[in-house]
Amino acid sequence: MIDVELDMGVVWGNSNFGQNEVEKAVDVALRFAAIAELADPAVPVSVSIKLSDNAEVHALNQEWRDKNKPTNVLSFPMLDDAELEALLTGTYNAPEIMLGDIILAYETCAAEAAEKGIPIAYHATHLVIHGMLHLLGHDHIEEDEAELMEALEVKALASMGLPNPYTDQIDH
Repeated sequence: MIDVELDMGVVWGNSNFGQNEVEKAVDVALRFAAIAELADPAVPVSVSIKLSDNAEVHALNQEWRDKNKPTNVLSFPMLDDAELEALLTGTYNAPEIMLGDIILAYETCAAEAAEKGIPIAYHATHLVIHGMLHLLGHDHIEEDEAELMEALEVKALASMGLPNPYTDQIDH
């Protein structure tokens, strides 16, 4: 089981999305990413998730991606490709593993959820799964990678009884 360190901003208070929902999304992402080594890790594994606001995500998006706007979710992996490969092959040698950080922007998430006509908790669940897949080495830069990542997200969400987020495509 992965330790989820959650920092929940005040703006998320009425969203019906908190520690339990975040932990479920992290668990589902791991199951569908098929990383058996993390199902019962030999050392402590953690992820840091911050439920924040547009202002903070905008600043991080500008600093790290040179994009002068907020976005719904940002992921900051802590493991490089070699470390991730070692983790997947069971040869990673460390007393503990920090997969990385995920941050969500409330206002952007709320607007996107309203546009799709779904509760913000559904959309936030999707974005945590999306962020976790990034921390686990997935990406959506190339078309084939995007298709794989989206398929994993759709299957993970379906296992939770949640709708396909790509039926009405949104920019993320």
